[in-house]
Amino acid sequence: TIKPGILRAKKMGLVQSHKTDMIFTMEPQFAGEHLYDEENKARFVSLFRHPVGRAVSMFYYLQTATWEKTYRPEWKDMSIIEWANLPNAEEDYMVHKLVGKSFGEKVDETDLIVAKELVRQRFIVGLMDEMEESVRRFNIVLGVDESKERSQQCMKEFGFGPKEENNISAVESDGGEKSNATDKKNSNKHPKVEEFSPEFEAIASRNPMDMLLYQYILRLFDEQKEIVDSYFSEEEAEHLLPAGDIHEFFEDPREEAVAKKKAVSLLPKEIDANLMDVTNPFSDGSSTAFFWHVPKCGGTTLQRLYWCMGFTLANEVGANPKFGYNERDDLIAFRPWDNNPGQVVNVDVSSHEGIMNAKKKGFLVNSLDPSHPHVDLISTTEFQFASMMLYTPEHQGRMFALFRHPVDRAVSKFFYLRKAKWEPTYNERWAGMSLDEWASRERGENNWMVRQLISKSNQEPLTSKDLELAKEIIRTKFVVGLMDQFEESVHRFNFLLGVDESDAQNNQCINEYTANEKSKSISTTDKNTWNSYSHPEVTQGSAAWRSLHAINYYDVLLYRYIREQFWEQEALFRGVSS
Repeated sequence: TIKPGILRAKKMGLVQSHKTDMIFTMEPQFAGEHLYDEENKARFVSLFRHPVGRAVSMFYYLQTATWEKTYRPEWKDMSIIEWANLPNAEEDYMVHKLVGKSFGEKVDETDLIVAKELVRQRFIVGLMDEMEESVRRFNIVLGVDESKERSQQCMKEFGFGPKEENNISAVESDGGEKSNATDKKNSNKHPKVEEFSPEFEAIASRNPMDMLLYQYILRLFDEQKEIVDSYFSEEEAEHLLPAGDIHEFFEDPREEAVAKKKAVSLLPKEIDANLMDVTNPFSDGSSTAFFWHVPKCGGTTLQRLYWCMGFTLANEVGANPKFGYNERDDLIAFRPWDNNPGQVVNVDVSSHEGIMNAKKKGFLVNSLDPSHPHVDLISTTEFQFASMMLYTPEHQGRMFALFRHPVDRAVSKFFYLRKAKWEPTYNERWAGMSLDEWASRERGENNWMVRQLISKSNQEPLTSKDLELAKEIIRTKFVVGLMDQFEESVHRFNFLLGVDESDAQNNQCINEYTANEKSKSISTTDKNTWNSYSHPEVTQGSAAWRSLHAINYYDVLLYRYIREQFWEQEALFRGVSS
């Protein structure tokens, strides 16, 4: 239930031993991080209660609970309003625990969003005011067969089941629910606080994030009934799996239930038709690889790696006037550098105008024409526009991308664009700014990844539905790589692209460019080969970090999901990864 005990359980291999059916803890974030792993995942269930009701119960309970370490006899002579106005070490308890912040740290709206997302994706929620229904759902999740005599006896003993058959005496506890008389020690009958009373308002004002989270949990409780019942209706009760297999149905309850029930794609029609599903065979010849270049995520290094191997790329380089091929009406592949075997096509797919011009030239449209140059991959930041304009259901795009934590990406962009005078997006005003000053407010860009994936401008507000759509696009269409797992990501991309890693030249390129990406020593004020810069790192929890985290919170949530996908996709590359 506490952190030292969790660490001891980790050392003993509690979860991996499979010797326990359930783990009870007040530390969900800490337990999730330390006890579970990719092969032994957690499914959280929890009972929730109105934050004011929980606080009032704690106030009265700890006045008399001499057996508790947190016993507070000094509260006995206080009124609730006096107690509510005292400094309280447990304000916004639920949000603090879910996001893993200590009670000395303040939680804000960004933490609330994270807490909501964790509860939605990871928890089967129950309500103390709906104990009977909550226990029924928990039993389904845990694989409890309620028809068994022992199960019925336990249910009856603790006050559940048909009320006319339940003769066990019960006490009315503070929440209004019935508790078995044998469980009086942790139940305390006490006066209730009326809603909108000064006492209620005083406690509520000290727990604003928990109040909002609880309202969300109430809605989630209603939504999850259909989700739980969609798997285990009463007519199908005899087909319940044993408890050990129950997790297969509950890895992500909401998305899984909706997908199974509707059996239709949630993606935009063109995206779904023009991009190949991530589970399709990688050797399929009816596709062209599409690298979505998320800025400041190692994309330039990756492109140079594949040029080193002799790949032909379509990005923005081929239309550079200095090479002299940009005005030609036909398509041609050429080597822009004498000392590099890589080639480019004379198109610019980095902008809407360039993509339209490429399409007019017949780029990818007539890819089966012998005169069309061979293209190994295209690279662009324009995910939506390129997907719709360049690809078709007959010639699909095979998506892959490198990702990085949005806060780190933003910081890298700041330091880069205040020096990179050759870039169209160079910003002279940033050169005199400190990181804290620059990060203090939005500078024309927020949640870039989500906006690019769903095609929303910076002026349009984002919603949780937008985030879910972005996640679905990633889940179904992308082979994902991580900048902090660059070497493993390259191995996966190589398999997708059909690279022979045993080839001496290819192997030399891989060693050179993966070693460079891992190096932290690059430092220059001029444009360099790698488009990489050493710069001060932002400290997690600092003012700059918190501000950038809040500005890009939808991207932060998407990035967390992408990291999960990276490890889940390991199964697609089993036997070929490093």
